[in-house]
Amino acid sequence: MKRAYFNGLAAAWDSLPGPPDASERVEEFLDRVKLESGRLVLDAGAGTGILETGLRRRGCRVVEFDLAEQMLAAARRKSGGAAQGYICGDLLRPPFQQGAFDAVLCFNALPHARPVESALAALMRCVAPAGRLAIGHMMNSTALNELHGAIGGAVSADRLPAASEVGELLAAMGAKVIVAEEDPRSYFVLAEALR
Repeated sequence: MKRAYFNGLAAAWDSLPGPPDASERVEEFLDRVKLESGRLVLDAGAGTGILETGLRRRGCRVVEFDLAEQMLAAARRKSGGAAQGYICGDLLRPPFQQGAFDAVLCFNALPHARPVESALAALMRCVAPAGRLAIGHMMNSTALNELHGAIGGAVSADRLPAASEVGELLAAMGAKVIVAEEDPRSYFVLAEALR
């Protein structure tokens, strides 16, 4: 049901209303992650590839990963197929080897993978030792949860826990939590894999 929902929105996704400074917020998110050139990055829940250009500009190699094949097709068209790969699959069961990525980024996507705890564990397994998992949104958890409730349908029950709660979950999984904070215009959690 969720795959069909996002596939149905793919063609119009980039024209849907969003913050007027969305591109600046994407850049702020990527700046905070502090990725070095040459790193292999998984864009988990990539949608139409909002992070891809910024990641490539920073010299990163990117794998786009999303539940909806039409979202990935839009991302591929926008970038001219510049990513290392466009892989369709579920955030709860990413088809990658343990520790395959220097960083895993999940921007505007985490609440769509439920239960969130299982999604976090699955994403952390993809992070190489000393690599990073970063989770971001363009609003805080309260505003996002209200928005999903108002939209209804396939996303009505998709809830994002508070950043502090996600930080606690990641710490309990053995990650080093660097930042777990949110404010009215953003949500940011950054953790490092210690294994």
